[in-house]
Amino acid sequence: MRRVVLAAALAVAVYTCMVLVSDIGAVMAAASGLSAGDVPVLLALPLVNYAFRFLKWDYLLRRVGVRLRTGRSVQVFLSGFAMAVSPGKFGELLKSCLLRDREGIPVASTSPVIFAERITDLVSMILLAALGLALSGGRAALPAVAAGIVFTVLTIVFLSSERVFGAFTGIVCRIPRFSGRRDDLCRFRRNCAGLLGPACLAVSVPLGMLSWGVEAMVLVAAAGAMGAGLEPGAALLAHSAGTVAGAVSMIPGGLGLTELTVDGLLSPRLGLARATAVTMVMRFATLWFAVALGAAVLVFERRGTSRARRDAETPGCGCGSA
Repeated sequence: MRRVVLAAALAVAVYTCMVLVSDIGAVMAAASGLSAGDVPVLLALPLVNYAFRFLKWDYLLRRVGVRLRTGRSVQVFLSGFAMAVSPGKFGELLKSCLLRDREGIPVASTSPVIFAERITDLVSMILLAALGLALSGGRAALPAVAAGIVFTVLTIVFLSSERVFGAFTGIVCRIPRFSGRRDDLCRFRRNCAGLLGPACLAVSVPLGMLSWGVEAMVLVAAAGAMGAGLEPGAALLAHSAGTVAGAVSMIPGGLGLTELTVDGLLSPRLGLARATAVTMVMRFATLWFAVALGAAVLVFERRGTSRARRDAETPGCGCGSA
């Protein structure tokens, strides 16, 4: 919770600077075009994104031999959103901890799923950015896309090569805290390599493209509500390039860099003030809506965990004994 508060404070600072640079009066005038009737559409698109992402999460779990009841799987999946403002979203390892605490599933078995989610998301968004680039132009996005490609390729090579990963493991296992974790690290690499193989990528990457492609349309809906037209290709490019830039930077939630990238790509099409307003609406409807939803589900999850522990610790009353 402390990290979420700090991230929210950083977001307020970033958004304040953006508004001041763009002219607060002009930004407010652009945002005034939004009405209460636009909110359901702006939130429905991220919900569709979450539905496709859940399908990928459940598919990857099954690939590592973990099968959960659908309701339980949804609960754990949504809980991870509370950690969306962690560096690189790796705070979503919380999902592995929840599965360990309530289901008894080792973290080493499920942590590769979280890692594979992030890498396949990057691959999907790079492809979407390339599609947006082909449809609408916008060479200003090339540095962010190139950084994403380099980061993704290096990561996959690192996990796919036993030799490279073995050298890394040898160094890490010299640290007393990790000296007995060699087998866990090797299992992690094998599971990651399997989840990033061609068969898995053929399923997870298209699902990622569908999920993030739908969410990118929040930009189109927000721009339309403010009286401006935005082509889907330009929305795909801005959303994907901004998200890739934020992910590669490892800044919590991509705060600052994602907004500046999206704003910069939209400004030539919408004007600075309207682009800033659209970018801020997109971030509230996607990032902060996800954090709020995840936090709410996590509170429910922790109450369930506490109740289960109390029930386990309460001795039987002995009723029904002979």
